[in-house]
Amino acid sequence: MQELLCTFVHKKGSRNEVKIKMTINTTKTVRDLALEMPRAATVFEDLRIDYCCGGGRSLSEACAAAGVSVQDVMRSLEQAEQTREEIEDWQSKRLSELTSYIIDNHHVFTREELRRSSDMILKVCSAHARNHPELLRIQSMFIGLAGELTAHMLKEENVLFPYITALEEATLSGDPRPIPFFGTVRNPVRMMMMEHDTAAEVLRAIRAASLDFAVPPDACASYRALYQTLETLERDLHRHIHLENNILFPRAVEMETAIATLQPSR
Repeated sequence: MQELLCTFVHKKGSRNEVKIKMTINTTKTVRDLALEMPRAATVFEDLRIDYCCGGGRSLSEACAAAGVSVQDVMRSLEQAEQTREEIEDWQSKRLSELTSYIIDNHHVFTREELRRSSDMILKVCSAHARNHPELLRIQSMFIGLAGELTAHMLKEENVLFPYITALEEATLSGDPRPIPFFGTVRNPVRMMMMEHDTAAEVLRAIRAASLDFAVPPDACASYRALYQTLETLERDLHRHIHLENNILFPRAVEMETAIATLQPSR
């Protein structure tokens, strides 16, 4: 077991500048680190450390899998924590605020990027697939991914998120808890997390087929734009999944468990 001592600066430059020395146990999971230090998600993303679907691994294990040293990651975390950028603390917000944020930002963004990518990949394949057959594999994987993500977001918006909002309202008001047709929130949460894993696997396969989105010398502007869009979609989806897997879903399960023990069913 290895522990590293880092000094993080909060409110830098202000009269109340505070320096906090934090000891980070490298056996702690990357999911927990991303929750404790919201800026860590950006560091993990840049270093290709899976903090959403694979967030259950320890920092040491995740660094080994990504081929980066723990010391380099810790230095990057320390630098990130010293920035002035404000990061929303979603663990302290209402779940209804978080679901609205996910829909308004990540769902809207995903739908738009899927639409743009669908148009671009058709154009790029028509012009370049003869010399770059991997584009056809990428197109096939992308078509499947787009369909799965579209259905996935609809299930969240029409079924799961409304239930979570109703559950929170009942908790706050003291009303009897709502009883959904799916029995318990654990059931759709389990399904959504499985679908997250599938989407992440497809994106990894697309990245591999594109050699980490490496643009070939003969690529046109649309080819370059396609790879940039796919990489941006991947990064946003990781943040999207992190908010759901690591914050929204655990809090919803905990809330449902608590209210079930205190209040009668409706």
